[in-house]
This record gives sequence, C-alpha cells and structure tokens, in this order.
Amino acid sequence: MTIVPDTNRPVAAVVRGDEFRRWLTWPTAPLPVVAVERTDIWAIPSGVWVVYEAENLEQSSRTAVFLSPEQLPRSVELGDRRPIGVDAEGLWVGDPRDASSWTSGTGGTDEDDDMSRIDPETLEWAEVAPFWPERDAWTEPDDEDEDRAGTDDSDSDSDSDSDSDSDSDDDDDDQTMVGTASQWTVRFGHPLGGDDDQDDDADGDGPVSTPLPTPPTPPTEIVRVTPADERTTVQVDHLVDAVSIEDGRMTLRFHPAGPRQVEVPFGERGPWRSWDTVYDAREVVIDVAAGIPSVVVTEDHASEPAADEDAGADLEELEAVWSAEDAALQARRAPWIGRLDLTGVSGASWQTPEPDPETVERSVAAVREQLAGLSEPSIMWSADTDTVTRVRSDYRSVQVDVERSWPDTEVVVSFEHTAVPFLRLRRRHRVFDEAGYPIDRQYVTVHLEEDIATGHIASRRAAVDGVLDI
Repeated sequence: MTIVPDTNRPVAAVVRGDEFRRWLTWPTAPLPVVAVERTDIWAIPSGVWVVYEAENLEQSSRTAVFLSPEQLPRSVELGDRRPIGVDAEGLWVGDPRDASSWTSGTGGTDEDDDMSRIDPETLEWAEVAPFWPERDAWTEPDDEDEDRAGTDDSDSDSDSDSDSDSDSDDDDDDQTMVGTASQWTVRFGHPLGGDDDQDDDADGDGPVSTPLPTPPTPPTEIVRVTPADERTTVQVDHLVDAVSIEDGRMTLRFHPAGPRQVEVPFGERGPWRSWDTVYDAREVVIDVAAGIPSVVVTEDHASEPAADEDAGADLEELEAVWSAEDAALQARRAPWIGRLDLTGVSGASWQTPEPDPETVERSVAAVREQLAGLSEPSIMWSADTDTVTRVRSDYRSVQVDVERSWPDTEVVVSFEHTAVPFLRLRRRHRVFDEAGYPIDRQYVTVHLEEDIATGHIASRRAAVDGVLDI
C-alpha cells in the first residue's frame, strides 16, 4: 500500500500499485493557531505521521495526524513540542528549543540599548546622492543586463562571489566593512596581531576555543504520543533532540551543554579569524526491553559522541547533498502531481469558521504597519567618523492599501525606490492562507529589501502604466 498525502489539503489517497483504493480525509483536525509553514512526514511500517507546524516570534504550535491504510485518520495536538523521533508505537516529541538556546556570550549589549534611545530628530542628516539620477543622464538597462542581474543560476552566483573577492583584495587591506539593511555599518573579522586581536596565539595555526564557559542544558521531558493520544513521558537530565527505538534498545541523542564558540581562520585571504559554533551532541543507549523508564540520567550510562555527517564538509558539498535530497523528493512526488482528482471528494478542504472582525483587523494591521514605515529615515553609525547620523530611506511615496475580504484579504504596498529609477513598484501580501488562518508575515520588509538589492524582481519590461509588480 502507498499513502499519498496532498500538500495543502486534509486529504490523502491510498493506492495499491497503480490502483486507487480509497480516500483518507481529516477536515476537522485542529490546525495550529496560525497558517502552517511546513508539513513533515514521519513514516513507520503501519502508516505515516503528518505533522503541521506553525511558528512566529511569540509561539510555535503543531498538530499531528496519523494515517493508516486500514483505519480512519487520527489527530493529536502537540502544542509547542517538537518531533524528535518515531517508533512503532507513536511519535516522540521534545523541548521546542534547540541547543543553541544555551550558547554562551550571545545576546544584546548595552551599546544596543543606548542606540535605541536616540531620538532621530536630534541627528544631522547624512550626505546622500539624488534619489534618482537625472533623466537625461540615465541609461535604461537593456534586456541582457536585467536578465543577468535577476538570475538564480548558481554559476552566476559563483562568478559574482569571485569578482567580489577580487575587488575586496584590492580595496580592503585591513578591515572588511558591511552596510546592513537596517543602515548600520559594522566591522567583522580582524587581522591577527592587530590592535583588536585579543588572542595570545599569534601564529594562528589552529582553532582556539572561546574561554567563555558553556552552560549545561537543563532537564527536559520527552513524550511518546500514540494515535489514540496516549502519552508516555520520560524525564531526562539534559536536552534530547533525537530518539529511536530498535530491538529493545532506545538511543537518545542529547546535549550535555550548549554549543561552544570557536575561533577559526576567516577565509583564505590572510591572517583573519572568525567565529564558528560547535555542537557536542552525545548518544546514550538504554535497555527498554522491559518497558520505557520514567527517568533517564544520562550521566549514569556510558555515552559516546554523536556522529556528525556534516563534519568536515564545506558549503558546496552540503549544498550538493541538500540539492540531491530535494531532487529525490521531487522525483517521488512527480508521478502523483495532477494525477488525483479531488473534485467532489467530501472532506478534501479544511472546515474553518470565519474569525470575528477584530481578529481579521489585527492580522491585517500586523502586515500593514510594517510596510507603512518604509519611507521613514533610519539611523547609521560609521566606524570611520564614530558619529551617528540620520539616513534618508531608499523608499518614498509609500502607499499601503487593503483589498478583498477574508480569507482572500491582501495588503498591497506600492512605492518608488532608489534602485529602480522612474518606475513605481508594487507588491501584494496575502494575509490568510487557503484555510483562513493568518500567515506569519513578520519579515515582509526584510524579504522586500533582499529581493530589490539582489535584483530578484520582475523585469522592467513587465511594467504596466509605469507600475511594476514584484
């Protein structure tokens, strides 16, 4: 038997070979409180768990649905618990945090707090170029230039990186400077032996661990949830992020402490250092032939370092592995895309009640308020002058409108931007998903700035009456 879940709807097909057998639907399963961001599949011999996940800055929530060819679907609410394994009896969930929550030496600084208290109205304006060039002196980019700028081809990215490195070698002999999207200017990396180098190891031959202590992870609970929502809880003395059970032996991957920050050589252009983060996960095996224990103290058992499949691999190797995994997934999906007709299938859509007007307005305002301030000036500190100035926005003439009604509501923003002369840009943001739940849009301005800065927007040729939808 093969179970084929739909990507966006609460329906799956049960297929034997090429023969369709039956539909499975779960339209009343309780979804997370906001729009689902991702759906994971955890397979076992008797069926599959479909886990719906939604997350924002305030909270995360998950719902799991168990599908079996011979039974009706069953759903369980997981709250903020994170799936960490599966066995024949159920789905294992654990702490929603990962080990990075116990990293030493991270977080805000007093300087950050001081900057947040600055009143922009008291600052001088930074010198800037005209918002758009003179019309007579400006040359519109031809089609070839635009296509090259907006490509996603990895070879082009590689060429661009190479050119950037070459320019940096010529211009930045001492320090590398980066202007961030929020108009801060920051310095990263420093030459060994320089005034900023605090490392006693002047030769720079190998990585040096940070002297900061690494805090231990606290005791946490792991829980096995069955399709009938029966729960088995195990108290463990440290954070667990993976569970597996086989032949009466339970393997726990745990983190005795948070990750270490390690200094490593920065690039290949000279005596530079950068920070890397190293996770020291370990594995312990527990005999569960007589039953699952209610408490596990990892320090009472022999453990060994958990294998890190990515250790020693460079970014290109990792990207190749990720690409291969994605290609394999798409190959498994391809035979089923467009093959199963859901027309008239009862229960093939989520049954979502319409929210009250106040809830709809709050969701709309969460998107609209981010975009309304695009034309506001920002603050910039420069290491060269050690002064803070007010900087003109790259946006002007910003207009934000709301169109259509729930669940098809859209927030539409249009504006002019320094990077795209003599055109008005427009982008639409859907507020709710197909099931009527609010979509997490907390980074709409970041994504917008990235797309414009990298040229990943529509061609100027697509503009209609001076407006380009991006």
